[in-house]
Amino acid sequence: MRRIIVIFCTIALLSAFADYATAQLNYKWTVVPMDSTWNEIKDPAATNIIAKYQPLVAPLMEIIGYSVDEYDKAKPESGLSNFAVDIIRDAASKHCNCNVDIAMTNFGGIRTSLPKGAVRVYDIYSIFPFDNYIVIATFKGDKLKKMLEALAQSGRVEAFSNVEFVIDNRKLVKSNIGGLPINPDKMYKFATINFLLEGGDGVQMKNYMESVEETDILIRDAIVSYIKGMTAKSEKIELKEDGRVISKNWERR
Repeated sequence: MRRIIVIFCTIALLSAFADYATAQLNYKWTVVPMDSTWNEIKDPAATNIIAKYQPLVAPLMEIIGYSVDEYDKAKPESGLSNFAVDIIRDAASKHCNCNVDIAMTNFGGIRTSLPKGAVRVYDIYSIFPFDNYIVIATFKGDKLKKMLEALAQSGRVEAFSNVEFVIDNRKLVKSNIGGLPINPDKMYKFATINFLLEGGDGVQMKNYMESVEETDILIRDAIVSYIKGMTAKSEKIELKEDGRVISKNWERR
C-alpha cells in the first residue's frame, strides 16, 4: 500500500512538472516604449494624494548649501560633529546675547552622514531627526571640571566646542576652555541639548550646574539657518577635525 502511494505521488509530481514546463514555454510578449508619455500620471486618486502632500514635501527639498565632500561622525571628534556643536554654541550665544564658553552634544543624536554636493533641508532633518532643542546651563568651574572628569571616567566621549581636552586611560589630563585651563571660581556658560540636560546617555548635568535657561531653538533649525548664511556668503561646507578632543589608552564607546 505504501509503495502504491509513493508511485502515485511520483506520477502526480511528474505531471505537475510537465504542466509547469509547458506553461513556461507557452508565453506571449510585447514591446512597451518607455518615453515621456509615462511622466503623466493618469490615476486621479494618485494625483490627488500627491497634490495634497506636495506643499509639505517641497520645503524639505530646498537646496540650502553645497558640501565639498561626504562627512560622517566619528569619535572622539569628526568634522561633522565639530560643525554641529560649534553651531549650537553660536546659536546659544546669539540667543542669550552673551559669550557661551563651551558646548556639547551627543554623537548618538547624529544619525547619518552629510552628503557630498547639494545639501537639502531634508538632509539636515535626516542627520538630526530628534526634536532636541538648545539649553544654556551655568556651571561654576570646579563643578564643571568634576562633571567632565566623571564623563571621561564613564568611558564616554561626546562632541565639544571651544575646548582642548586630552583623555588618557579614562582620566581628563587636559581641560582647556577657550584656550585656558578651567578656572574653578569662574562661571561658565555651557550650551547643550535638552536630551542631555535630562540625563540622556548617562550625562548627569543637573547634579553639577547652577542654573539653566531653555530656548525653543531646535538643533536642526539652527544648522539649516547657519548653512543658509554660509551660502549667502558664497561659502561651501568643508569640514575637518582640529584636535580639540584627544583620547588615549581607552576603549571608546
